[in-house]
Amino acid sequence: MLDLHGISRAAFDLVIAQEVTSPAVYEKKYRCRLECPGEQSGPTGGIGYDFGTQSRAQIQADWGTRVDGGMLRVLCGASGKRGAAAASYCRATRGQVDIPWDVALDVFANHDLPRYLAILERYCPGASRLGPDCKGVLFSIAYNRDAAGFAKPGPRYAEMREIRACVASGDLARIPGLIRSMQRLWPKTSGLYGRRETEARLFEKGLAEHHPEAHAELPHVPPAPEPDVVVHVQTRLRELGYFDAGAIDGQLVPKGRTEAAILAFRHEHDLPLEPGIDDELLAALARAEPRQVSELRKSAAASDLREQGSETIAITDQAKGWAGKLFGSGGTLSIAGVLAWITDKATAVSGAKEAVGGLGIPPQALVWLLATVVVLAIFAGLGVLIWVVAHKIEQKRVADYRVGKNT
Repeated sequence: MLDLHGISRAAFDLVIAQEVTSPAVYEKKYRCRLECPGEQSGPTGGIGYDFGTQSRAQIQADWGTRVDGGMLRVLCGASGKRGAAAASYCRATRGQVDIPWDVALDVFANHDLPRYLAILERYCPGASRLGPDCKGVLFSIAYNRDAAGFAKPGPRYAEMREIRACVASGDLARIPGLIRSMQRLWPKTSGLYGRRETEARLFEKGLAEHHPEAHAELPHVPPAPEPDVVVHVQTRLRELGYFDAGAIDGQLVPKGRTEAAILAFRHEHDLPLEPGIDDELLAALARAEPRQVSELRKSAAASDLREQGSETIAITDQAKGWAGKLFGSGGTLSIAGVLAWITDKATAVSGAKEAVGGLGIPPQALVWLLATVVVLAIFAGLGVLIWVVAHKIEQKRVADYRVGKNT
């Protein structure tokens, strides 16, 4: 009897069906060859086992007792090969692989499944506490798209990051819509497009059986906006001066920074106070003018922010004070002082050497004296470096304030 490690048999069968269709199809099409399913995939065999993404040690651990030595060398040789190299390797090893169905199923059930469930829990904490169908669906996504996608940046992984946030917050009703939103990544004729729909439906079934409260919320959950649209809105909000919109990541998290910026924009433009994205919002963003910044703010200096109690300016002031003490200027430095130091120190050590040499001091004492001068110069240089970095931070803070980025 198979150990399903906490996922449902329906989820287990879903992955099998999506990876190889059926045992009969596997024996006919996949048993005696490695395949390269996509541009970023490695040589793949068994039940969706991507040898290109695994280390040689992992391949040996998973397959070493199940195939002969010659075939094991072929499988280990696929390690690290991706894209074009993977496709070439698959062609070169045609006829050298023979993985029977029972061996492929054994590796999938007893190695891949528990390992990927552990990886899933690492990247999507709380997934292990979901019902068997829901947990199995997230395993399917992790197995197909890489569990690290739940934490990867960028619009391509926006839905996976939001799923992770939903699991953490318990907002499970949003997850089926997010799974369907991933369909944007593939054409409607693609098997992966259909796989996402199958996963979404199984997740909904899992909510009904094991999370009834979340299932009851499904009719009231709006469709997830496409990440590309969210990126456009986030970009446009920042262009208009709504800098608190957060990172441009294609993610619209409930009660997050982007939603807050949308609400602020809607309020200032007399739109309905809804946190979502609709045609009315997109049209208003298109014709809106940037937020106006007062003339007083446009001409602000560091002293103005200092009077307002800016923490950043307080920190840069403190850093500049430390820099001045290292430099030996009594706690203060200026641009003129830094430039003068850079000019003067170029000849300081050689000048000291000539002056001391003219006094007839013994060589050992001369070495010690020159070493002292060098150490003092290093400390002074460190002071200059700290001061320059602090000054740049101060300038950036003032520049941001002048355009309205900070209060």
